[in-house]
Order: sequence, then structure tokens, then C-alpha cells
Amino acid sequence: MQEPGHAIMLIGTSGAGKSSTATELQRALPEPFLALGLDTFFGTLPRRWSSEGERAGDGFSYLRDVDDEGHPRLRIGYGPVGARVLAGMRGAVASLLREGNNVIVDEMPIDPTVVPAWRTALSGYRVLWVHVGAPLDVLEEREAERYPETFRGLSRGHYDVCGPDRFDLVLDSSELGPQDRAHRIVAAWASRRATR
Repeated sequence: MQEPGHAIMLIGTSGAGKSSTATELQRALPEPFLALGLDTFFGTLPRRWSSEGERAGDGFSYLRDVDDEGHPRLRIGYGPVGARVLAGMRGAVASLLREGNNVIVDEMPIDPTVVPAWRTALSGYRVLWVHVGAPLDVLEEREAERYPETFRGLSRGHYDVCGPDRFDLVLDSSELGPQDRAHRIVAAWASRRATR
């Protein structure tokens, strides 16, 4: 019988450094790890059901508002099609693990139900839970460099969705570069693996 794979969950808001961490992890880990992210699955939907397409309300849509201080926020909402995609992503990762694949998941929780749903879906598997974050001003500086103005506010919109509680490792990307983050994760993963 195939031994299940390991999962490294990189959880954090937009601009936190999850994708660059995943890239460095794939270089640093001694075994092959597949890297999957929310964007991977977003990109599989026809445009009509995503972003600002005519069926975005059923799939994934942008919700724009301002916070109490007048700062713009951009959140991602989803309907029944989007909910099926999110559930399917969790199921796909669990299936990959069951077949012995190691997986790095780059996850930006879009609402407070996302991380608990992942914990349920991956219950019984070997998972290292990593929160990757940075102060909001740093995230917004990165956002301004990466995105046109119409897509700004994503970090602020999801900043408080998932705090750093109940994680095996908490990393601040304003203090640690991608390689340093990866090395800390590899050390934590190796330590956990040695004790099981």
C-alpha cells in the first residue's frame, strides 16, 4: 500500500510571499513536491464565471468597498460554482496525498470558512501548517508594485480573514526573504517527519 504524501500549507493574504516561498521550497526540499494554489484553480474557470464576467456571481466575483478609514478594499466573493471549485481543490489535494504525492498549497483564505474546511479535508494526513504574513503597509506597497490600481485593496480586503493562530510555523516576510522562509519550513518539516 502506498504511503500518503506530505502537505505544506502556506496560508496568507495577497502579497504575503506565499508563491515565492513555494518556489524556493521546491528547490530546497529533498523530495518532489507539487505546488498548487488558489490561482491554479481560479484559472480553470471560463471567464464568464470569474472576475467580472456575466456569471461571476455564481463563480468568483470582486466585491469592492472601503474600510472605516476610507481605504479601498477588494474582496473575493463566490457563489455555488465557486464553492464547488473550492471543495474540489481540497478534494484534489487530499487525493494527491492519498496516492503518495507531496504537495505545497499556496492558499489565500477568501473568507473565514476556508482554513477550517482545509483542516477537515486534510484530517489524518501529515500536514505542516504555515502562516506567511507581513504588516499591512508592506503588503500594500507590494500590491502597488504588482497590480494596476483596479486590483488594489486585495491585501486589505483579506488581511483579517485568517490570523496566525493554530499554525505550526508563523513567518513574517517583511523580515525573512524567500530562501530564509523556505529553509525554516524545510527544517520544521524535517523535524516533524523525524518524530513520526
